[in-house]
Amino acid sequence: MRDVLVIGEAGGLAAALLLKLEQAGVGAESALALSDSQTAVLLAEPRFGAVAVITRDDVLALRLTLLSAHLRPDLPLWVTMFDRTITRELGHVVPAVHVLSPSELVAADLAAQCVAAALPSRRRPRGTRLVDDALRLLVRAGTGLLATLLFESAISMLALHESLVDALYFSTRSVATVAGAPGAGAGAAWFKILSAIDTLAALLLVAVFTAALVRRLSRPRLTTLLGARAAPARGHVLLVGFGQVGFRLSQELVRLGIPVLGVERDPDAQCVRLARAAGIPVAIGRGDDRETLERLGIRHCAAVAAVTSTDLVNVAVGLAVSDLAPDTPLVLRLGDGEVAAETDSLLHLGRICDAHKIAAETLVRGLRASSEAR
Repeated sequence: MRDVLVIGEAGGLAAALLLKLEQAGVGAESALALSDSQTAVLLAEPRFGAVAVITRDDVLALRLTLLSAHLRPDLPLWVTMFDRTITRELGHVVPAVHVLSPSELVAADLAAQCVAAALPSRRRPRGTRLVDDALRLLVRAGTGLLATLLFESAISMLALHESLVDALYFSTRSVATVAGAPGAGAGAAWFKILSAIDTLAALLLVAVFTAALVRRLSRPRLTTLLGARAAPARGHVLLVGFGQVGFRLSQELVRLGIPVLGVERDPDAQCVRLARAAGIPVAIGRGDDRETLERLGIRHCAAVAAVTSTDLVNVAVGLAVSDLAPDTPLVLRLGDGEVAAETDSLLHLGRICDAHKIAAETLVRGLRASSEAR
């Protein structure tokens, strides 16, 4: 097999691919983070028998793919890409290109590991968990308002001998500070005291409810009380890190009928917006923060998958989970082979998925098959 030209951006997957090619006895040259003109010069060299475009940026991948296909249409071309729409359009423009989604490859392996880890301790999914601060405050204030209404109705029926309908009607007006019930001024002293306290409580709760409602409406609503985006209370897989791999993993687990709850520290992340459209609940917070893990139901999860793009963050999440809920199954996504080996041998945190190794091995097999088919 002739040499492979690896272009795109520097990173773990590119390094893993170069290592796997070397181990397979295939010559390779990296041309990472180069300008279009510099890349074009390398593409013109006759010694290359295939091109691999490796990058997490779909726009960059598209640009380099079109450049390679234009200058060297004779070469097998493999490219990594996340967006399925761009993948389909690219297939129409450059039919000979081979598109690989590392996030889907890794997500499939992670999903299998999550299912295997969760099955022995699988808890039956039940209930809804309020993970959004504004939604939780909104529900509590609304419940408090309902309680003040019922309390006002009850004391009105006792002290003023009103019917249930009249008591509810006038109590609603009283709680809304519109007007009190007729004859309330002639009521007993205990009734006036309790009614005054109830009205003051209602005023406070209305203010809290309004503030929570404004806060809820002014931010992306990533979880709901009902429906697909309702955060599960128990029996779910908690996904820490909602990037490309986390999003694809959540889709695969949902397809398998397993409830999921994602957590991502960046509210503006691309996949957080995609999760809302896909009906997947996501909470905003740090996955290695103990308070956040408690709020997300770490003690009631079927499993936890730490799938951020940073190996050491995933290890930190694993340590926090092991301390808070040592019986909860744990799956770690690690991209550095040395970190994966050290974590497995020293910390024994759970199941480990070497993401870059999986994608690199698939690329090497594809590149060799393409070269042999020529």
